[in-house]
Amino acid sequence: MKLDIACSTDNNYLQHCSAMLCSVFENNKEHDITVHLLHHGLSSDSQSFLVELANRYGDTILFYDIDLNRLGEVAVDEHWHPTLSIACYYRLLLASLLDESIEKVFYLDCDVIVLGDVSPLFKLDLSGYGVAAVEDTTPGNDQHRQAMGLNLNQTAFCSGVLMVNLKYWRGFNCEQHLLDYAQRMAGQLVMEDQDVLNHEFRGHWFKLPYKYMRTPMAIAPLDKQQKWADIEEYVFHPVIIHYAAHVKPWLDIPIPDGKYYWEYVKRSGFPNPKVIKTLPQYRRPIR
Repeated sequence: MKLDIACSTDNNYLQHCSAMLCSVFENNKEHDITVHLLHHGLSSDSQSFLVELANRYGDTILFYDIDLNRLGEVAVDEHWHPTLSIACYYRLLLASLLDESIEKVFYLDCDVIVLGDVSPLFKLDLSGYGVAAVEDTTPGNDQHRQAMGLNLNQTAFCSGVLMVNLKYWRGFNCEQHLLDYAQRMAGQLVMEDQDVLNHEFRGHWFKLPYKYMRTPMAIAPLDKQQKWADIEEYVFHPVIIHYAAHVKPWLDIPIPDGKYYWEYVKRSGFPNPKVIKTLPQYRRPIR
């Protein structure tokens, strides 16, 4: 089966991107994978390494150097998100960047490790839905809820793991809506691109089982819509691990399920992988 996968990175995140892509290739060997990598100024050495990684599995990687002018005046709050860059908004451009023959693309953040077959997601009927995603614990308060345009009864999704229905995006001019809202709300967003995507697709997103985004640094979701089989899969057979917290597996502190990240860094062959010193605000003394 042909799978189109998208991600975005820069030279600083290449180690993490390599681990994520290696996990995709390794656990989906029976599929024909094309990676659409969004970047701005990724070095030729970095691109060559990723091409060699994809070639090792018989897969393909295409590079899209983003013209930052297309993003307009979007912004990232560096105080609240010191490790986040403007690259988080690149995914808003997928519908126009990718060839119109591609109707679905699976977008993954670089702090993700894939442990299983993702092809079932490409078989979903997403008619009437802009994205398929896993429910998030946000909004954190009413101000955040309003930034996403949600009412009290509506839930939000996480933008780190997204099955994107490009046909829907193109048919409803979603890209322009997303960019307009991101610029209009600059400085008022809590979770940047995630808030913008939730605003656009409120009421039009397909809820995925939690096995497609196990979050090691969060409490397992207590969702009454789950069956026991869903809970069992989430705990024992997750398809995707998403290190969706400020503490990441590449920092100099241990976290649950961090071993998967280091396993795929090693398998990718990334040269001289680095452990990063934890920011002081995320390090707490044990009492």
